[in-house]
Amino acid sequence: MKARVYLEGTVLYADLENGLRLSHADAVGLADQLWTHDVKHDEVSLLDWHEDPDRAPLTGQKIAIHARLRLHGNSRD
Repeated sequence: MKARVYLEGTVLYADLENGLRLSHADAVGLADQLWTHDVKHDEVSLLDWHEDPDRAPLTGQKIAIHARLRLHGNSRD
């Protein structure tokens, strides 16, 4: 399931293709929520600072989300 992740203030949000919106103040916490909803790391798009510098997640948050989702994916193998 695809998800689009963006930042508003200090909270990360993920809009899923089924219309569900997830939120968490911590990138790893959001990644865990995404995994619970069957979102894999290659299905996540993160708002880029070129598109919207005010709502783009920070680089560390992007890395944390992808790393956590990859970790979950590798644990299935």
